Amino acid sequence: MRSARTKLPGHPDKACDLVAEAIVDEYLKRDPETRMQVHVTGGRGAIFVCGDVRSLADFDVAGLIQRTLGGLGLVAEMEPFVALEAVSPQQTERMLNGLDLPVTVTGYATDETPEMLPKTLATSLRVAKALEDKRQSDEAWYWMGADGEVEVSADGSEPDSMHMLIEHGNFPLETAREQLLGLADGLAMGLRVKVNELGPHEARSLVHACGGSGKHFAAYGQPLPSVDAGIGRDIHHPTKAGAWLVRAAARKLVKAGAKAALVSAVYMPGEKIPTKVTARDGQGRDLTSQMDLRELDLRRVAKEWWRPGLNSDAARWGFAGQGGLPWEM
Repeated sequence: MRSARTKLPGHPDKACDLVAEAIVDEYLKRDPETRMQVHVTGGRGAIFVCGDVRSLADFDVAGLIQRTLGGLGLVAEMEPFVALEAVSPQQTERMLNGLDLPVTVTGYATDETPEMLPKTLATSLRVAKALEDKRQSDEAWYWMGADGEVEVSADGSEPDSMHMLIEHGNFPLETAREQLLGLADGLAMGLRVKVNELGPHEARSLVHACGGSGKHFAAYGQPLPSVDAGIGRDIHHPTKAGAWLVRAAARKLVKAGAKAALVSAVYMPGEKIPTKVTARDGQGRDLTSQMDLRELDLRRVAKEWWRPGLNSDAARWGFAGQGGLPWEM
């Protein structure tokens, strides 16, 4: 069984991720040498931001939080509580090095889809994006809330079932189901589709539920390894930069002829180039000899890829398979 889940931007956890990454983006825009880690939690009218920062930047973090939530359709009052503290001299060296312990990152790519993602993930992303587009641009879908999830499963090589969990407010569930099933049919999925199978899902998002940033997730779907996407970290940290770099490396191997590629790299404290790299194709054959370690240099992200808003763009729908992200070119 293979499966993949995509959270809509208004999902409580996803909203916290996007707030965290908006803060990181703003710090880096004002001071490219920023080093930071920030965590966001919240729900039921309050949102809490805490973390460590080494930066020359200074701005209204609370105002940025409100604007970010408003852009996600979360227009109800959310009171921000911010505790971002400058690091002590003892912490500065650790922040500059980016880590205290070895970090292992994993990247994957496959020729199953144009996005070089597994079919289950590509399908769930396609539906989730269509739902978000309907919510934002179609007046007839006024009832749809910002929170939702789409999960696609496959027993064999092709996706065969999909489950949607969608916030629908006071709109009748059966009518919402009818419209959601119509959307799925219009996308020619040919899947068995279930919508809010356990009953009404009237109101959630951060207004009525709790969420948190930086949770590990199956970036490439199950049963592939879960990934720490480095949410709330600056672009110098190996957890984030490394995840982007090994995804680019896996894509390159697929472009060179592999049907699928899984790349793992280990970064030691203070090192910018991994001390160990392994790469295998879908049949387990070793592709490591085809790797160029210089392409996994953490400094490459800041030198070649950084642009304003990059972290937020990578977090919105996941850092893999999204056009416009530099490692996806």
